[in-house]
Amino acid sequence: MKGRLIGKVEIATWVIGATVTLVTAGCAADPGSTTEPPSATRFDPAARAVRIETTGCGFAPDRTGSGVAIGDGLVLTVAHLVAQADGVAVTLGESGAIDAAVAAADLELDLALLRVPKNGVPAVDISSADRGDRGLVVGGATSGTVAFEVADVVRISIEEVLGSDRHKRLGYELAAVTTTGDSGAGAYDDDSRLIGIVFATSDGGATTWITASGEIETFLASQDAEHGAILCDEEISRLDL
Repeated sequence: MKGRLIGKVEIATWVIGATVTLVTAGCAADPGSTTEPPSATRFDPAARAVRIETTGCGFAPDRTGSGVAIGDGLVLTVAHLVAQADGVAVTLGESGAIDAAVAAADLELDLALLRVPKNGVPAVDISSADRGDRGLVVGGATSGTVAFEVADVVRISIEEVLGSDRHKRLGYELAAVTTTGDSGAGAYDDDSRLIGIVFATSDGGATTWITASGEIETFLASQDAEHGAILCDEEISRLDL
């Protein structure tokens, strides 16, 4: 299951899934969001798709995953992909792989920001979703573009990346077929707005879980020393996390 989630995060997610302890969040999309006029020009989500290759720190393995170019030289991805990385390289579009730096990470929300040279990608539009909404997961390093339907809005409890404390976060359960390497790929609504990024998929691949847009907005608004960059620590990376 390499590439879906790292260590304890993967185990915790599957304990939750197996025992059906995902709790319905009881919230819906912001009613006001449906009255916003559509943008004159929608930026193609495929042009935001980033392939991420990491070089493991210490004994940690090399990994392949996905990310979303959100504008201003930043790439959004999952923290578990880069948490044990000594080096990170990203590929956007037809350009070759370039080195990226981990600019910020939140191990509780399992979100990370990578800094790359500015590339002309505009700021991403972010929106919420509700049960029954449809859209596309775009830019999975393995699966590419996959159609989805929101099966449920859920409050997910998982262990933080590289830790044992449990934290709850808002997410969406999607009826979508994704697989190894798709963690970090963006899920978009019909108006090309980002509603979340993939962080887990079922063994059979028919169910995908994404971190909800509200958690992403919280993360982007709180970049500070508390959510600083992850550095290579070979002693930690030698542990069987």
